[in-house]
Amino acid sequence: MRDPLKSVPISFNTDKYLSVDTHGGVRQVTPDVWAQAMEAYQPDLCASMCDFVTDEDAKLKRIKRSVDRTLRWLDTCKSKADSLEIPLFAPVVGSDSAEERKRSAIETAQRDVQGFILNVFGLKNEDLESLIRASVDQLPASKPRLAYGLATPENILRGVANGIDLFDGSYAYKVTQRGHAITFKFGDQLTESSKDKQAKTLSLWRTELNRSFEPLDASCGCYSCTAPHTKAYIHHLLNAHEMLGPLLLMSHNLHQLHEFMASIRRSIEGNRFDQDVEAFLKHYEQDKDAKKDEEHSDEIDAESLGVPLKKKRTLLL
Repeated sequence: MRDPLKSVPISFNTDKYLSVDTHGGVRQVTPDVWAQAMEAYQPDLCASMCDFVTDEDAKLKRIKRSVDRTLRWLDTCKSKADSLEIPLFAPVVGSDSAEERKRSAIETAQRDVQGFILNVFGLKNEDLESLIRASVDQLPASKPRLAYGLATPENILRGVANGIDLFDGSYAYKVTQRGHAITFKFGDQLTESSKDKQAKTLSLWRTELNRSFEPLDASCGCYSCTAPHTKAYIHHLLNAHEMLGPLLLMSHNLHQLHEFMASIRRSIEGNRFDQDVEAFLKHYEQDKDAKKDEEHSDEIDAESLGVPLKKKRTLLL
């Protein structure tokens, strides 16, 4: 029930319903409504309802209540998922409390589910890894662990180092919305070419690209690069506000994210993951492409995509 593209405060939850932000307002989702949705959509896998805490300074009492509520919802949702034969991933919560994260993980691991979900939205950067470990260390290694809120390349590497298996792909969408193409490499694909730190993405808004008749990445095997569609062409499409521009960028960026994950797997298999992470952090800038690009005033900030939602009403299902 979380959008991995953004972290916003969740409306008030109760034992009876979960408040979900939509473009039409806040909807109150009950376990019965959740079950109806699963029966209608028949997804390949699903996640049970979760009382995720977004308060910046949540009290321990509120965190404990969220753990208890999430476990009760898990038991209710699991019976419906089992009857529909839909694999269920169970949320592991606990906010910024290491003890509650451990309790949530231990209790959740006792359920017969197919995987686990960790939300790390809102956690302080300096506490991130220790809180992830507090949860992951209590979960069976034989089942996949999915994390929301670790979308950037650096955070994906931190997640992998701390036992996370799956990640959301929102980074590809974010950089596409900003008119950028992913150019970073990892592991056996990374070659040292400069002493200066390199940017991880290329802005296709840059005016000097209007005469660059090269693909986004000559080594990339995606449709955008092999056709090839040149930098100058995509630069033109963005300036003309043509739909094809973002589509070509998204095709490239998803392919690059896929290659990034494949490189991570090869790095782990070759027992050189730590060295490759060190080389990656040394080679690329860590914060530049998280800021608003000043080259084009119409670009959208990485942390506030789209138009602010108007949440003036609650819709009852």
